[in-house]
Amino acid sequence: MLPLLNDIEEDAFKEFFNISFGMTAATLSEMVDAEIVLSVPVFSMLPEQSVGHFIHELYGQAIGLVGMRYQMIFSEDHAIPGLAVLLVRADDLGHFVDALCGDAVPEEMASQMTAESMELTGEVLLYTCASSLSMLFATEIAGEKPIFFRGASENLPDYLTLADAGPEERNLLLLRVDFTLLEKNVSGSLLTWMDGQGLPLLKSGIDRFLAEQALN
Repeated sequence: MLPLLNDIEEDAFKEFFNISFGMTAATLSEMVDAEIVLSVPVFSMLPEQSVGHFIHELYGQAIGLVGMRYQMIFSEDHAIPGLAVLLVRADDLGHFVDALCGDAVPEEMASQMTAESMELTGEVLLYTCASSLSMLFATEIAGEKPIFFRGASENLPDYLTLADAGPEERNLLLLRVDFTLLEKNVSGSLLTWMDGQGLPLLKSGIDRFLAEQALN
């Protein structure tokens, strides 16, 4: 069970993220003109400095990803920093870009097209993910420009820190769903993680939603 949440709150919390990941996957399906199969979402808490190791265990050394930092703004003084990520193995990256472009990308243009396509895709998909969560939790959303990374997973810790990273290590709430693009030879993951200290704010958003549902 997630800290601070009872069974009903945790079920609602998971449903929020099911909806968000589902909307993001539907958008990706339209972009690549392919059916997408999603796994059951996975939720966990882990130290911020363990994210790079987590991704290495998940996808190995060579990866490609695009990430977008965001904030869910509950009020002027209360916000939760987070980061949304689209992640694939480096070996699948070319197939993924080909699917996005609708055809095989010429070798001489691959590097430029990969960076441009991934950043554009991140701008659409990751904002869809973050903004749908914001809508469900009834908050404002502020997102930064997505950044593309291709390289060794061991170089990720600095890249994947949250926007307001401080000197002290903190626990993160990590949410992950895996996807497969049928007939495109591509599999990957959609992930988002938030500052674990924001759980009380998330709880308040869930409780407000449940109270409104009870009145209807």
